Amino acid sequence: MVRRCIGILILITVVLAGRSNTVEGTGQQPDLTRVTYIQSETERDLKLEKALKELFELQKGDSIRYFYNRVDLNNDQVPEIFAYVTGPLVCGTGGCSAAIFQQAGSTYKLVSRFSLVRNPILISDKETNGWRDIIMYVSGGGIKGAYRELLFDGKTYPSNPSVQPEIKNGEIVGIGIINDDPAQNKGIEIKKDGEQ
Repeated sequence: MVRRCIGILILITVVLAGRSNTVEGTGQQPDLTRVTYIQSETERDLKLEKALKELFELQKGDSIRYFYNRVDLNNDQVPEIFAYVTGPLVCGTGGCSAAIFQQAGSTYKLVSRFSLVRNPILISDKETNGWRDIIMYVSGGGIKGAYRELLFDGKTYPSNPSVQPEIKNGEIVGIGIINDDPAQNKGIEIKKDGEQ
């Protein structure tokens, strides 16, 4: 009887171990071996902080941190800024918020705003309407864990990745941005007006 119980436990362990490489045990997952991961920038960007304060309507005493990478999403040789923000005002059980900005003279112009974001964010080599496709992993808050594909519609990207098409398999080629471990890197704190 003891041998039989041990055998059953070993079988369960093997089955569960086989599921660990899949999204939520579905048996399907995209191949990410051709994704190159990069850490976020570490230098403070005051223009970005100003744009984030306005976008999220931050007040005195509000505290958020941000991570960002510069990546050319529309092949115009001018990188866009992808910012991922964390803190109690911009995060929930499904993830945090993010935004894409373009350089517009001495300021940044909003291209897209996202909710339910988890890092890293995958930037595919595939394009839709001249902009690179974005892939985000969504989970938490009752959402089934899955990779979702966000396609540019000619003006913006969809704001909620959880309702976008699921990527169940196939190869993804591109870069993984904001590939930071939040336990190791807390991001850059947005300074209140007048602080350095």
